[in-house]
Amino acid sequence: MKDYFRFFDKTTFLILLVLAFGGVSLIYSAGYSGQQHHYLKQIFWVLFALVCFFIMFSIKLEPVFRHSYLILAAVCIALLIQLATGRWIAGTRAWLRFGFFQVQVSEFVKIPLALALAKFLTTFETITLSRLLKLAGLIGVPVLLIALQPDFGVSFILCSFFLVILFMKKTRPILLIMLVALTVSVSYLGWRSVLKPYQKARILSFINPQKYSKTSGYQLIQSKIAVGSGGLSGKGYLKGSQSRYQFLPTRHTDFIISVLGEEFGFIGISLLFFAYFILFYRQFRFRFTNDEEFYFIYLFNGLILFQFLVNVAMAIGLFPVLGITLPFVSYGGSSILSFFLGEAILFRIQINTYIQ
Repeated sequence: MKDYFRFFDKTTFLILLVLAFGGVSLIYSAGYSGQQHHYLKQIFWVLFALVCFFIMFSIKLEPVFRHSYLILAAVCIALLIQLATGRWIAGTRAWLRFGFFQVQVSEFVKIPLALALAKFLTTFETITLSRLLKLAGLIGVPVLLIALQPDFGVSFILCSFFLVILFMKKTRPILLIMLVALTVSVSYLGWRSVLKPYQKARILSFINPQKYSKTSGYQLIQSKIAVGSGGLSGKGYLKGSQSRYQFLPTRHTDFIISVLGEEFGFIGISLLFFAYFILFYRQFRFRFTNDEEFYFIYLFNGLILFQFLVNVAMAIGLFPVLGITLPFVSYGGSSILSFFLGEAILFRIQINTYIQ
């Protein structure tokens, strides 16, 4: 056990702790004026996630990768159960209750899907049509089940696996053209037949938020005001007017970076970006012992990077509002737990290279 902690990446783990507990302080600030206690729940979930991190870290990875398809199938079954019996919250059936806890199953799809894709990617070098269809099936089934809740935020983030795979694998140009055509076609059909009026309004308000300033464009406008009013150094901790007077909805989840921008300004956001940069720089360089581990490192880190970029772009009006959290920082027990479980696998992968 001494060897495990001797080679444990303490610097990267410290960055994760800074992000998680820095998020708790921002969540406290976001609910300070309304006497909301989301921060207490977040403290519990962060501590619970750390316990689960070390439990997962102690497990051998070989059987985890070997049974990755079964784990993914089990999570998909849980998604079906959630669709049938889950609780309706904020217009989505995205929660299952276990005693005192509510769990968002869709957040836990990220890990088994990354494991299954990592296992599948070791079987070929070049993406052909048949392999592309298999990839579409692996990713498409959980994405569809999550979209039916409907939770388009998580389902959209899972599609980032496609981008990472295209970056890592050789692909015939004709398939790329087919993939672009399919994406455009599905987007058109989704707009015409799947998206509900309020979902269309979110996209339209992103294009012209002023036109929807009293409805779907309201939180986007307030978010941009919060970030812009912070200036260079911000208004100070617990002194953000958008949070204090509750002008900004969902400030503890989707728009937590707006709270940071208003209270700590450009300097605060720059420090956050620097922390993420160090995190990605170190983790994309994690050592590995086999191809499955290599692919998992890039798939899981790629997803975190994509979600980080989308959340930031969403908060400053460069992307439609999809209900996507800032990894490790935003409020959400299922989100923080799933990310730390994935991180435990990454840390175990690196440790294995030293131990072996």
